[in-house]
Amino acid sequence: HIKPKVLQNRFYSQSGFDAELRSLCDAYGVTYQSFWTLSANREAINSHEWKAMARSKNLTPQTLMYAYMMSLGHTPLSGTTDATHMKEDVEIMMRFQIGKEVLSEDDIGTLSSLLGV
Repeated sequence: HIKPKVLQNRFYSQSGFDAELRSLCDAYGVTYQSFWTLSANREAINSHEWKAMARSKNLTPQTLMYAYMMSLGHTPLSGTTDATHMKEDVEIMMRFQIGKEVLSEDDIGTLSSLLGV
């Protein structure tokens, strides 16, 4: 038997944001990779509060969403074909890889609340 190492799934409210699946992934050492991360969560990402936090962190609302996912230990999948957006996506990933704290626990709580997670 080969144990799965990665689960790719949609991250959206209708699935309860995969709370149970993400918990199982954490428990069994499986990487949760989200897709529809931006398109399924446009309402939260476009909110005044979300945009204000993004500005305060020198991020776009979209890269703030990716930072949120990575802060939870997940890997957001980017489907962009725009070179500028890909550069922004890679830059936020690099901040995590070098160990920079991007979001505090309070920030994560605020973003979770805005999403309804």
